[in-house]
Amino acid sequence: MNLRIVLVRPRDPNNIGAAARAMANFGLSDLWVVAPHPPVWREAKSAVGAAALLKRAREARTLEEALAGCRGVWATSSMKGRRPRVPVCDLPDFPPAPGRTAVLFGPEKTGLTAEELAYASAVLRIRTTAACPSMNLAAAVGVFCYAWSGGSQQLSQLSGNSPRTAPLEQKGWSAGERTRRLKAAVYRSNLTADEAGMAMELLRRMAALTPALSRTSGEGERRKA
Repeated sequence: MNLRIVLVRPRDPNNIGAAARAMANFGLSDLWVVAPHPPVWREAKSAVGAAALLKRAREARTLEEALAGCRGVWATSSMKGRRPRVPVCDLPDFPPAPGRTAVLFGPEKTGLTAEELAYASAVLRIRTTAACPSMNLAAAVGVFCYAWSGGSQQLSQLSGNSPRTAPLEQKGWSAGERTRRLKAAVYRSNLTADEAGMAMELLRRMAALTPALSRTSGEGERRKA
């Protein structure tokens, strides 16, 4: 994916590791860290399953260095107490962006400064409650990565495992098990008692027709042969 995650002046190594893990969860790999707090962060234990991604992360002294090669820049902010000078988009909406795009996440305590926000062509906002508008850095990265991936459908495409429903006979369910599951599905659907009764009657009639339909289908196949 043509996207770069940029963590600006993060202080907690565990947040950097957890952000790397969130990126790996959703198929992103281009991580830059600008002027991190001195403690070692590349071996953060919070980067479960993303240790290699964390080791490959690029460290930059300045934001300009981290934005090298990017044609588009988005910034993340709760916008609390600020007047935006650029468009503000609420996730999961994204503005158009040409080429490689960087997404900026500010430090845990203060968020991005006005000067850092000025690099962006748009601000991405995660809607939160007024009582607690600010999110943990790693949590914000995780929410963004999920929104960018398009959710579970896009993740299925990334993993190459599109969800498929196996035919009933391939699941190895007996006729009794199929009937039990269908009944449970009917009663889970919040139908009225009359509606549930009609649905069950329809299922019983369909079940009674199944052997006859199977025989008819088999005879047709034999005639074609």
